[in-house]
Formats: sequence, C-alpha cells, structure tokens
Amino acid sequence: MLRALAGVDESLLREVWHERARHTALGGVVLGTALIAGFSMLMAINQSLGEFSVWHLVPALLWAVFVLNLDRLLVTSMVGNARRVGSLVMRLAVALMFGFIIAEPLIMRIFETAIVQHVQDERGRQLDALRSNLVRCNGEERATAERDVVTAECQGYTLAFAVTPASVTRELAGLRTETVALEKTVKRDSDTLSRLRAAAVKECVGGGSERDGFTGRRGDGPLCRQRNADAEEFARTHPVAQNAAKLATLRGRLTDLEASLGTAVATFEKSRDEQINRRVAEERSHQGSIGFLERLDALHNLTGQSSALFIGTWAIRLFFVAIDCLPVVVKFFGGTSGYDELFKVRAASAQRIFAERVDTEERRAIEGYAAEKDDIERRTRMRRDEHDLSLQEHQVGLTARRGDAVSAYAAELLRGGRGVPPSEAARGSVNGRVMTDSGRV
Repeated sequence: MLRALAGVDESLLREVWHERARHTALGGVVLGTALIAGFSMLMAINQSLGEFSVWHLVPALLWAVFVLNLDRLLVTSMVGNARRVGSLVMRLAVALMFGFIIAEPLIMRIFETAIVQHVQDERGRQLDALRSNLVRCNGEERATAERDVVTAECQGYTLAFAVTPASVTRELAGLRTETVALEKTVKRDSDTLSRLRAAAVKECVGGGSERDGFTGRRGDGPLCRQRNADAEEFARTHPVAQNAAKLATLRGRLTDLEASLGTAVATFEKSRDEQINRRVAEERSHQGSIGFLERLDALHNLTGQSSALFIGTWAIRLFFVAIDCLPVVVKFFGGTSGYDELFKVRAASAQRIFAERVDTEERRAIEGYAAEKDDIERRTRMRRDEHDLSLQEHQVGLTARRGDAVSAYAAELLRGGRGVPPSEAARGSVNGRVMTDSGRV
C-alpha cells in the first residue's frame, strides 16, 4: 500500500525486486507529509473557530488526501526523469509553497500559550484605552459645557446624556455672581446708612467736636434735624432692607442649587459609568474567540519582540517546509533507479506498440472502406445490367405479341378472303407472308 502511494507498478517492480524497500520508504514519506498536512489543517480550523469538533476532521481529511495526491503526482511525474533540474525547481517551488502553508498553523499551535496570553493582554489594553478615552471625553466639565464641541481626539468616544448638570451649573454660576454683587451693594448701603444714623445720633446728643463737623450741643437743633433727614433720605432712596431680604432669598436659592447640583452630578456620573460599562461590554462581546488572523498577528508581534522566538519559529517553519519537500527531494537525489530504467523501456515499448496498433487499425479501416466501395460499385453495375436485361426482355415480348397479333389478323383475313381474285390474293401475300398496307409483315 505504501508503494502504491508512490505510484509504483508492482508487476514492473518484480523485475527489480531488490528496490522494494526504497520505494516503500518513498511511499511512507508521501503518507507522512499528507498526515502532517491534515493535522495542520485541523489545527488551523480549531484556531479559527476557537473550539474542536468532530466535523473538523472532514476538511482536515480532505486536505490530507489532496496533499497526498499532489505529492504522489510530483513523485510519479519524476519517474524516468529524475535528473532534470528544471522540473525539480518547479516541483520544489510548489512543495515550498505548500510547506509554508502547512507549517504556519503548527507553529501557532506550538506557541499557543504565549500567543493566547499576548492576545488577551492586547485586548485588555484596548478595553482600558477605550474606557480611558470615554472618561476623558465625557468628563463633568464637558457635560456642563454650553456648546457641544467634539475635538478630533474625541471623535467616536462621546456619549449622549438625558440629564446633565449643565443648566444647574450655569444657573448656579449666575446666582453666585448676582449674590456677590448684591452682597457688596447691601454691605455698602448698610455701612453708609449706619454711618449717617450714627452721625445724626451723635449730633443730637451733643457728641463730637466742631473740628469733626459737629456742634457739640445737645438738643434737636437744625444740624441734628439735617443729619436725621439725610439718613432718612438715604434709607428712602436705597432699599437696604429689601436688598437684604433679597440677599437672604438668593442665599437660600444658592444653597438649594448647590444641593441639586450635587444630585445632578451624581446622576450624571452614574449614567456615564453605566454607558461606559455598556460600551466596554459591547466591545468585549465583539472580540469573541481568538481567530486565526489574530493569532498570526500576535505571533508576528512576539517574534519582533524576541530574537530567540524569531529564530525558533523560523527553525520550526523550515523544518516543516523541509518535511513537505522530502518526497520530491528524495526522488531527485535518489537518482535513476532500475525501476526507472525499466519504466522508460516499457513506456517506449508501449508507445511503439500503440503506434503500430494505430497504424494497423488505420490500414484495416482504409482497406475495409475500399472493399466496401468496390462492393457498392459491383452492386451498382449488377443492378444496371439487370435493368438492361429486363428492358431487352420487355422489347422481345412486345415484338412477339405484335407478331402473334399480325398472324392472327392475317389468318382471319385469309379465312374471310377466299373469294378474292388470285391476283389480289397474291398481292396481299409475298412468299407466304401476309403484307400490310405499310409493307410490314
């Protein structure tokens, strides 16, 4: 069975029985490369789908059979022609290409632990980067901005919020500004009113000195009344009490807004965290199982980071490539065997026999067609002669029938012409023959 995989003709190999072990080993090499190819395909399918299934054996088996037939074709096509370098280069190129295809899944299977860990770490870094960008592009300062301006680095990372602290913050900022301005006004007016009233009281009780603008006399004098009038006029034109009440109201509203802002910020942060977690979970669900291309990219990154791994992967890759090229290499460097010589002799003999058989069949066919042509011509001549004979017989029959009719008519005339004169009877008969008016017998 192994020699059959190498395309050996057992009837021809019996003549060089001492080469059986050689061709058996060659068939074993062909079978080995096919089994490695099938195992490689099985690994590639498992790595692509992330799990093993019995159904994966079907494409792996088909791939093994295909590689088996390809190697068998490459080996058998070199029988009797093992030293042609051009053919070797072509077959070796095909074997190298298939060797690289077969080697890659096996390499990834050998370094699967490192590859899987690298992919998982890379996925974790991607999720962390996504979370960081979402937090950075959806901070509280952004959510409270009056205009929704998206920068280039935040494209694709902005979230939508039903409730944000923006309005509360803007109102709080305006209320704080108004409160500060009103506090200054109330303080200024209160201080002025207090100073005016204190001066009126001081004037009315006789306090102070003339140097400070006071009379120093106790009583309700003109200057006392004037200072009281100034204080009352200031109180009337500057609503200190109303402003103080309004300030108290603003401070109460400010306290309420600060409390509501804390609630709004907490609600916003909760909504943001929920959306970020949902976005990260969605991205994690899209990652799925580790696929073949992802493993291939991870292997490339790992080999770029480690020279030892680079050398190891290429050593394994070249090893499997060499194994896939073994059938062609073994057949080439094995030289021309006795089986090859016998194969060439039998092939040449078969070609000559085939040529003679074709020539003989051609001659037989030509002779058959020539004989058939002669037979057709002979039958044609026979039909023509028979037609001529039938025509002559028909003419003779017509002549005989005409003679019989004339004889019958003459006999009737003779019976009916007994009273005719001898001279007319003699004129109607010449030498015993009856003559018609036209002179024909």
